[in-house]
Amino acid sequence: MVITNKLSITYSAVMPSGESAVKTAESNAVGTEILSYSVTRSLSCDKTAVFEGEAFRNTVVVTNTSAAALTDIRLSVPSVDGASFVVGSVKINGVAQPSFDPFNGFALPDLAAGGKAVIEYELRAVGPITLSPLTHSATIDYSVADPVRGGVRYSENTNTVSVNVVADNISIVKSVDRAYAVRGESLHYTAVVTNNGGMAKSGLVFRDPIPVGTTFVANSVKLNGIGYSVYDPETGFVLRGLAAGEAVTVEFDVTVD
Repeated sequence: MVITNKLSITYSAVMPSGESAVKTAESNAVGTEILSYSVTRSLSCDKTAVFEGEAFRNTVVVTNTSAAALTDIRLSVPSVDGASFVVGSVKINGVAQPSFDPFNGFALPDLAAGGKAVIEYELRAVGPITLSPLTHSATIDYSVADPVRGGVRYSENTNTVSVNVVADNISIVKSVDRAYAVRGESLHYTAVVTNNGGMAKSGLVFRDPIPVGTTFVANSVKLNGIGYSVYDPETGFVLRGLAAGEAVTVEFDVTVD
């Protein structure tokens, strides 16, 4: 985009014959190229949602459609709350740059008029989640030779991208009703299965091998206090689906041999 400007002056002149004439004089045109539009900076991500601990690849494309050459170009990414950089993941125009880190910033090749640079790097969602979605942008710094002012340096950001983070944890807490026992006594086991994730879970199968030296007490399985006479922890059984934040309590007994 180029902003052009020229001025005109309208004036009246009296001819030698005494007649008046209206005249217009125009200046030369001056132009200023707006590099914010001529140097495009687009950021995209290969995923819109990730699980905790999952990596996602970001791509920055810098395109120079201006008439000026861009020199001393540098890309940097402000630290992202809830994400870490995957070491060794940077590529520039398809060439791996294992020592580069976008959080520290790194240099890019100069871009002549019409040139383009493609930068790739990976971030990883880390737990505990501190920010969801993960939102970030990249900053491009570059210099141009202004015919009027000489060397000038600019700094502009890309667009912002957001990646949703899905917590996907299931916790299982098991307890027994006594720390000491003798032969012939029963042990009562309780397991609390909780969906700590951000999405519903289905197809859950509960299996608990009966400990050596004990015998399973038939008909002792309970789910949330309700008895299930045909269930056997050794062979396993299906639990109903758990919504986010929901839990189920599984109980059963064994007898010490």
